[in-house]
Amino acid sequence: MAMIQKKNYILRHIFLIIITIIVLFPLVWVVTTSVRRDNAAFSPKLFSSRITFNYYRDLLFPKATVPELIKDMNSTAHFIGENSSLSFDEAREKLNTQISDFETYISETKQYFEDINLRFENILTNINSKYSNEILNDINTARNNEVKNLSEIEKELVRGMDLSEINENISSLKTKINEYLKLRDEARTILNQISITPENKTYISKTFDTIYGLKPGYTLWNIRVYKKWKKLQPDNSELQKLPAIIKSLYANWKDITKTAEQVDDYFATLENEKYGNELSKLKDYESKISSLQKKSNELSSKISEKNKEILKLNGDLNALLEIYAPYGEKLSSAVDIFKKYNLKEKKIYTLEMQKLMDNAKYLSNAFTTINENFVLFDDFKEYKTYIESFASSFIWINDNAVKIYSNKDVEFLNPAYKTITGVIEAINPTIKTFENLVLTLATNIKEAETLDSEYSRIKTELEKYNNEYNTLYNSLKTEFDKFDKLKNYGELLMVKEFINADVNNYEEAQFISTLLNSKIFKYYKPDKKDINIFTLKENIEEANEKFQKSLVSFNKIIEEFESQLAELKNNSDDYLKLNYGGYTADILPIMQISSIYNSKYGPAKADLSRSSRIVSDLSDSVKYKALKSDLRKIDGNIYNLLDKWNPKQRKPFLRWLMNSIIVAGITAILTVLMTAVAAYPFSRMRFKGRKEGLLYLMLIQMFPAIMYMVALYGILKFMGDYFGFIGLDTLSGLIFVYLGGVAFNMWLIKGYYDTIPDSLEESAMIDGATRFQTFWLIVLPLASPILAVVTILSFMGTFNEFVMARIVLASEQNFTYAVGLQTFSSGPFETEWGLFTAAALLGAVPMVILFLSMQKYLVGGLTQGSVKG
Repeated sequence: MAMIQKKNYILRHIFLIIITIIVLFPLVWVVTTSVRRDNAAFSPKLFSSRITFNYYRDLLFPKATVPELIKDMNSTAHFIGENSSLSFDEAREKLNTQISDFETYISETKQYFEDINLRFENILTNINSKYSNEILNDINTARNNEVKNLSEIEKELVRGMDLSEINENISSLKTKINEYLKLRDEARTILNQISITPENKTYISKTFDTIYGLKPGYTLWNIRVYKKWKKLQPDNSELQKLPAIIKSLYANWKDITKTAEQVDDYFATLENEKYGNELSKLKDYESKISSLQKKSNELSSKISEKNKEILKLNGDLNALLEIYAPYGEKLSSAVDIFKKYNLKEKKIYTLEMQKLMDNAKYLSNAFTTINENFVLFDDFKEYKTYIESFASSFIWINDNAVKIYSNKDVEFLNPAYKTITGVIEAINPTIKTFENLVLTLATNIKEAETLDSEYSRIKTELEKYNNEYNTLYNSLKTEFDKFDKLKNYGELLMVKEFINADVNNYEEAQFISTLLNSKIFKYYKPDKKDINIFTLKENIEEANEKFQKSLVSFNKIIEEFESQLAELKNNSDDYLKLNYGGYTADILPIMQISSIYNSKYGPAKADLSRSSRIVSDLSDSVKYKALKSDLRKIDGNIYNLLDKWNPKQRKPFLRWLMNSIIVAGITAILTVLMTAVAAYPFSRMRFKGRKEGLLYLMLIQMFPAIMYMVALYGILKFMGDYFGFIGLDTLSGLIFVYLGGVAFNMWLIKGYYDTIPDSLEESAMIDGATRFQTFWLIVLPLASPILAVVTILSFMGTFNEFVMARIVLASEQNFTYAVGLQTFSSGPFETEWGLFTAAALLGAVPMVILFLSMQKYLVGGLTQGSVKG
């Protein structure tokens, strides 16, 4: 009997799982983002407990928020926009409805604030009573975890080290910390014995902050708190005990830090004894490296400035060279003419000849200097020939000035003479500038080369010292790193000893959090979860404080809104009569409401948003059921409250969706009708041009529609000018464009017709049926699978098409789904991925419904239509 061998497909399964995750991840992201309140552009969470369906509501049932309602009331009261055609009674009814909606928002806002305030009170009560012991136990558990972590660091740090010489310091440090904690407890006891009143509440709070803060500042507390408090309660005996205790706390803290520094100094001395020579070398290297780095930076700055100057001079020189270049060829040609002629010297003297001689001498000297320096200019190699030509020409002219002048009247030489004098007159005014510019540029280039050379030398030297430093440091890196931490061993002991004491209240927990986050021992990073539990009460109190501040601001806004709404409501008829009939008069209550919102909502929102952020983070980290429930409810209420007050842009999404359904539906129906009829002759009939027609259809299908979009655009523009219903920015015009893609579907249906036996039609025609009857009653019913396939493909292709629709459609009301969806990813919706993904999912619904209802035809239609026989 043959044995069945089981094969292991682990790698194949792993590969399939990875591929599945990669393929499904975008879909999962779209679905989760559409219901997350977290902004997907910034939140790293794929799944969140902060769920909302507001994005879907805003798309399906858009409703004006507070700022939009203000604009709508203004439009209605002024009869502008879509309200211009309203009658007086319609406008009054609409305005009253809008005022009522506004009042509803205000009422809902009050309910939200009332509920949030009540839940904050419940949370604070639970923290201080019901969950107090449980939270303190968790704080102590977290504290023990931090002590354990620090102990492990300490154990690793002091392994192999002799601590006998600092045992006394360590013991002293622990004693002083215990004394400090006793003093702090004593101050707390005194504060608890003082009755809290509205007048002294702030002073008590600030005193708690002082005694539980790092390095309790006695002087500031004495000036800012105690002296004012003493005036308020001069006979309070408990209060009079506080200054001495807080002063002792301050002195004790200084002793603690001093003792910790003594421990650090021991290890610094030990390091110096053990690695003194190496440390001295490292410091020497550091000094040299620092000095060289400083010089390098200075040189780099000078080189940069020098290069800027050279760049400017290059620009000026280039401008002059472009002027001079044409004269070089002319001068060279004129000199060549004189050289070919046998010049005769005449003994004459005129001012003109003297001028020629002086100019020739001056220019020959100038261009000789320019030519000598021009070899430095690599950027102007193409002009070097011209400069050499100028120099050689003027040298020759200088040497033969008398002969040139003596023969200037010779008919053959006169044009050349005029050319020479003309060139001299043209360049003479600027030659001094040209010469100075060349000399200045040459000097700067030489200085730049010197700076570059010095910079390279310093860089080489710097690299050498860096390499030597790194080599020495890396050889002892482990030891140096250990001593760096040991030189903070006093701070480690200090932090560890402070948090080793049991926590009995929230202030002590906050002190531990501040201590751990203060980087007193900079080589340790506390666990974030532990910090969260240490600061739980402080965070909740901060969230409540921000909420209370926002509540005050919102109450003021609402109070002013209600006053203005009442005036608007009572006088709405009068305001409408003022603007009815084309006149426009400003309506003061609406202007005031708009001004109040624009000026006061922003600060109120900022405090509420900060409170929401804190509450949101806490709702994820808190494990206490009642607290978590209240925190999540607060977070949800704040989100819904701000959602009603934040500005939004209402988009006609359902209109876009319906436009796409209409366009895709009509295109699919017309495509099926045209291709079903057009494919029949190609399948059943034999006529001249049949093969060529099929070939042309195939060729047309090879080119995408976008290639002839310019022609289509022109056609639509022409038809739109004469037939308004079909043209640019119309759905019928877009349908016309989409109907150009029938060639592929004709081939598809023609292939399916070929599979239907001719004998069925022949039998029917023998029985008296016409050709049309056989087509309509026999062929079409049998071809229903391929017709369904064409319907699905046409609908899906046009429903999601973007490029053609974006070109044809211009007005927002006529946008299709794909074009409208693109507006969510730019402009005001640039980071509102929740709205974008919700729109994407809603847009997929029509295609899913169509596909599911007709999918049974898809496979059969495609396979049968592709086989001949």
